[in-house]
Amino acid sequence: MSLKILLTEIIGYLLFLGFVNIENPVVVIVYVLGAALAFFGLLWFRRAAWDGLKDEFRHNLGQATVIAFGLALSFPFLLAGNSYWLQVINLALLYSVMALGLNFMTGRAGLVCLGYAAFVAIGAYVVGILTLKVGLSFWPALLLAGLIASLFGILLGLPALRVKGHYLALVTIAFGLIIQELLLNMEGLTGGTNGLINIPSPSILGHDLGSPLNLGFIQFPFQANFYYLNLVILALSVWAIYKLSHSFFGLSLNAMREDQLAAQCYGLNLTLFKLLAFAVGAFFGGIVGGVYAGMINFIAPENFGFQQSTLVLSMIIFGGLDSIPGAILGAIFLTVFPEKFRAFEDFRLLFYGIVIVACLRFMPEGVLPFKHRIFNPKSQNQEGEHGTAECQGTDNSLRRTGCGR
Repeated sequence: MSLKILLTEIIGYLLFLGFVNIENPVVVIVYVLGAALAFFGLLWFRRAAWDGLKDEFRHNLGQATVIAFGLALSFPFLLAGNSYWLQVINLALLYSVMALGLNFMTGRAGLVCLGYAAFVAIGAYVVGILTLKVGLSFWPALLLAGLIASLFGILLGLPALRVKGHYLALVTIAFGLIIQELLLNMEGLTGGTNGLINIPSPSILGHDLGSPLNLGFIQFPFQANFYYLNLVILALSVWAIYKLSHSFFGLSLNAMREDQLAAQCYGLNLTLFKLLAFAVGAFFGGIVGGVYAGMINFIAPENFGFQQSTLVLSMIIFGGLDSIPGAILGAIFLTVFPEKFRAFEDFRLLFYGIVIVACLRFMPEGVLPFKHRIFNPKSQNQEGEHGTAECQGTDNSLRRTGCGR
């Protein structure tokens, strides 16, 4: 086990716990500024150490993931009596899965989507309707929520075959507004403005996740049940997105994003890849919506408006487009940090806008940018007898290299 990775993640975890436990907004600002100055100081004065640390994480990604997951398991024990912050972290985990889905669609495939909250709404209402009105169990309803959201993703992808850029963004905004209007007007099915109430919580091995968790020596509020559920869903989502991103399919989406004409000349079926990208991204949104419905037990159309889509977009821009750790970092930061300033809730959308503009101006690649994979002929010569060439990180464009041909 790498000692550098272990110490780095423990320090980061302790800093996060300190941030959560600070209540004074002024102290919060000083705390965040101090951590930011320390980070940029390391980046400026000890660049070699920073580069070495990044290489350590890059070459021991599995260890880093296991350590992070192990530390995350201890979080409810440290905040057993604070149901509020457990709920905030639950939302941060769900936003992380949403950010991964949107990042796969927008960051990897280059398909701009400003109506992503519509997929979350579809998943939430599928679970709500199937469990309340049909009597279906939560778990098959959750799977159907993801699949039905994927079908709507394919429907949204059909206009994407003919438009791109700003026009595609307008189409996705219209899609989000249409879904919201349908939810408002189909009162017999969706409850209209009143929404759906008393949605049953899921259960595992006979234990209702909506009830407190008693381990004998300690009792957790019900939010701890959903914390562990959301953590597992996030871990599975990271694994799935990682596998898809590092497959030929993911590399083909990169090629399509960089230059659609060049990708088509290489023989890629752009129609199929666009529809699949929308379907995969929408699936994660549907899963999040279903879990949210079972956790909150109430859903209404106003919970899935344009502001939610803007928030998720802010997360992936802040963290870094097409970056898996960046999406998670952006989701956690932009969910947790504003909670320290609830008195200024009316300015939350303004804050997200400032974050987007600042990132585009000063960090266009995000806090944790993604490095493109390129074709490495030297690696192919060295490993030709073992299989395909290796694709390594670089700042060069994929379309100038032909990786994945």
